[in-house]
Amino acid sequence: MEALRQDDPRRFGPYTALVRLRETAAAVQYLAHGATPQDLAVITAARPELAALPGFRRHFEAEARTADRLAGGWVAARLGTGTDGAEDDGPLWTAAEYVPALTLAEAIETAGPLPERAVRILGAGIAETLSRVHATGAVLQGLAPRTVLLAGDGPRLTAFGPLGAAADAEARPGGQLSVRLGYLTPEQIEGEEAGPASDLFVLGLLLAYAATGSTPLADGPATEAAERIAHTDPELASVPDALRDLIGRCLAKAPDDRPTAGAVAAELALEGAAGLAKGGDWLPAP
Repeated sequence: MEALRQDDPRRFGPYTALVRLRETAAAVQYLAHGATPQDLAVITAARPELAALPGFRRHFEAEARTADRLAGGWVAARLGTGTDGAEDDGPLWTAAEYVPALTLAEAIETAGPLPERAVRILGAGIAETLSRVHATGAVLQGLAPRTVLLAGDGPRLTAFGPLGAAADAEARPGGQLSVRLGYLTPEQIEGEEAGPASDLFVLGLLLAYAATGSTPLADGPATEAAERIAHTDPELASVPDALRDLIGRCLAKAPDDRPTAGAVAAELALEGAAGLAKGGDWLPAP
């Protein structure tokens, strides 16, 4: 967290911004309160220079609708919005329930890799949500170390499309929007569209990162990472034995060789992520 800056908005509809929580390529997140100081929410406010782009607004609003459809379980409920599109030059923001948590990246940077049980709960919770997304024929494309939260009762997903997970987003001449994802898949590098199996590849990268503190194939400069993702087998020797085979299957080059989200969820936690996390002690002590 950090103090509000001079040019930060102070109000988002009924919400009053208190501090900055985090920044992403496309937005700034604020901790805010509603009608009472105890009524806390996370405001995700689009960067103004991007919000002016019609293409950005459409994607932002679409990802907000996806968050609405997924609310519950491992997705925080949305409380309000400034994304109705009524005014093309108006601010873009969403408000979601505040859950005290660290991002996966913050947790790894602070305390190192997660123990196997925590990786299982993390992966099962994400896979359960992916299964709901894929059941509609959609693709999430929202997974990254800074878009997954580790809360006391389990993980939370906070990004619901490429904008939320973008490593870089910028306005180009002519009003065009350029978005670069932090994690790509072999099929995307070959110029193909992302499909449900693409989410499973990224989940494999994310679980390997959670278990070891490093990301196979994807670390380093983007061009070198793309070459490794497309052509190199992942090095998983540091991944716990009981997780290595599953993560390796998620990282198969061919989409058809990857497991489904439902199969991953069941293999990681047959009783479900919530059942395995029962008791609230799924994360190591700080």
